[in-house]
Order: sequence, then C-alpha cells, then structure tokens
Amino acid sequence: MFSRMRADFSASAAIAGVIALVATYSGPVLIVVQAAQAAHLSHNLLSTWIWAVSIGAGLLGLWLSLRHRMPVIGAWSTPGVALLLTALARYPFSDVIGCYLVVAVIIAMLGLSGLFGRLIQHLPAHLLSAMIAGVLFEFCAGIFRSLQSTPAVVLPVVVAYVLCRRLIPRYAVALALLTGVIVALPGANFTAQGLDLSLVKPELTLPTFSIEALVGLGLPLLLLALTQYATSIHILRNAGYDISPKSVVGASGLMSIPLALFGNSGINPAAIVGAMCASPECHVNPRRRYISGVVCGVGYLCIGTFGASVIALFARLPEGLTSTLAGLALLGTLVTSLSSSVSAEGQRESSVITFVVTVSGMSFFGLGSALWGLVAGIIFSLALSKKAFWSSVKQVDGNEPRTS
Repeated sequence: MFSRMRADFSASAAIAGVIALVATYSGPVLIVVQAAQAAHLSHNLLSTWIWAVSIGAGLLGLWLSLRHRMPVIGAWSTPGVALLLTALARYPFSDVIGCYLVVAVIIAMLGLSGLFGRLIQHLPAHLLSAMIAGVLFEFCAGIFRSLQSTPAVVLPVVVAYVLCRRLIPRYAVALALLTGVIVALPGANFTAQGLDLSLVKPELTLPTFSIEALVGLGLPLLLLALTQYATSIHILRNAGYDISPKSVVGASGLMSIPLALFGNSGINPAAIVGAMCASPECHVNPRRRYISGVVCGVGYLCIGTFGASVIALFARLPEGLTSTLAGLALLGTLVTSLSSSVSAEGQRESSVITFVVTVSGMSFFGLGSALWGLVAGIIFSLALSKKAFWSSVKQVDGNEPRTS
C-alpha cells in the first residue's frame, strides 16, 4: 500500500488536501467553538468535542480514500453544528448527545441496509447539480467579497491563479496558495504567546433522551445529514467515481456511533472541500486524487489530538485568504454543476428554482436553503409534469376525432 501511495503521490494533490484542511478549521470548526461558548461548556468539553469530530472525519477520509482510491474528505455538517447555537440554550447537553446517538444509529441502518442507495436513485440528478451549484456559488462569490475587503492579500492570489491557469494549470491552486502565504506572512501573528498545545483528555458524556429534543433537534439533524450525503455522493459521481452509497453512509454511521458520546455531531463526506479535491485542479489523473484525502485525513488526526488548543492557529490566518483559495479551487466544479443542471430539456426551470432558493440562504424550522432548494425544485418539477400531462390530454380531446 505504501509503495503504491509513493508512486501516486503528487504535490498538487497534497496541496489540495492541505487547502481542504485549512478551509475546514478556519471556518466551520469556529462554529463549534461559538456553540460551545454559547452553552458555557468547559474547555475540556470543547476540546473533547473538537477531538471527536476531527478523529471521526480523519478516520472516515483515510478509510474511504485508501479503500476506494478516490478523494473522500471527511467532515461534519456545518449547518448541523450551527443548529446548536440555539439548541444548546434549549436542551441539556446530555439530550444533545442523545440526539447525536439516535441519528448516528438511524444513518448506519439506512446505509448498511441499502435503503439510502435506493432513495438516492429517485432524486433527480439535475436538481442535485443545481443545489450543488447554489452552494458553490456562495463560495466562489466570496473571492470578490474578499477582494473588496482585503485587496492586498487577495489580488496577488487571484493574479497568480490566472497566470498559472494559462501557463501551468495543474499547479494553479498550489502556486496561488504559495503566493498568498508569502504575501500574508509579514502581517501575520504566529507567535507562540497565548498558545497552549496540550493533548486532549476525552471526556465522555452519558446520553439522555427526550421527545422534545429528538423532534426539535434530532429530526433536522437527520434531514441535513441525508442531504449532505446525497450532495457528496453526487459530486463524486459527477467527477467520474463509481462510489457505493452503502459503503459511504454505512461507514459514516458506524464511526459516528461511539464518537457521539464525546460530542461528535455526525461525520460524513465533505461536499464543498470534497468537490475541490475531486476536480482536475487536484490532479489530471482521477486515480491519483485520493492522495488529497489521505493528506487531509492525517492532518485531521494530528490536529484533533490537540483539540481546542490548536484552533487559535487557524484563527490567525489573514481574513479572506482561505475563502479566496477555496473559491478558486471550486470554480471548475461550479461550471460543471451549472452545465449539468440545465442540460435536461424541459427541466431547466425547476433547476433554476433549486439554484435560486439555495443561493437565497433561506432557513425554516432549522433546515438550510440547500434542502429547501431541493424540495422546491422537486415540487416545481411535479407541478410542471402534471400541467404538461393535462395539457396533452386536453389537446387530444380537442383535436383527435372520437370513435365509438
């Protein structure tokens, strides 16, 4: 295995894994910190929480990337963690742990039984592509918001990316990252003062169960998780990978069950950073892109070992650098998703509805715009198909002669 990895290793794939790692810890994980602070959790519980999601994501990415030789990046649901900003004020932490445990068991059962695989077969591919495009649009638009707020850092990165796309496209993202680091170093504050790198001592929390928490928090978490799985699998399939939903969802659920007792809100394949590593910008050969999943997985395990004490390092990165790099790396996937979403004749309106609702950022009942965009697109498709059916019936009744 190690000899094969040495033969498949490439700098571009490794850099893609590093960018995925930095993008995760400089953004979504900070929501974990905010949620813990809102609930007045102890530093040890926060470190345990970060340890649980990091170790889970790292193990999932390593296992699936090495087993299937495809770039699977482990992650946790950012909207799912964002729910906790309000949920932890309403429910005891032990009830939250109980919700995590129940959701993980249900997901494992759906995956291992094959039910999730049969479910995803009935989801329209063009609507999934439109939903993905809506999610990616926000990240790609972030390039120009960052350019407005921090032009001194972002402009050299964008210029380096454009030049490299023309001259050496394979290393465009890697050299853009290098440019950003060189530009940002003089103003960065990476002193060791205030950093206390200590190993995590995981603290187990025994679960409790309440109907109110299971309905108010558990159900939205389950729906968000299923949407995340469908999105991630569709991205990998669009990139040309024949991935098994049974393997991905089953493994994610099984790994999440024991880690739920330590605060893991559920692990799953990443959608956004996963798209980054599954794109040609990672490597022109799809069979060698899995190295990015291995690099990112190892990084998760290393960072998770130190828990909350290492998060301060990522908070000191220049504002706009990470979002710009992520947006540039996702441009190719955005183009592919937009093309797929409008390629089906007669379904373009429903795809546009899904895209617009997803981009809007609307949220109801704790469920994000990506899920509502998919629901809106499905409803619109059904409405149009029934309208077309009845129109054809009326046309036949009005124009065709009746015979007795």
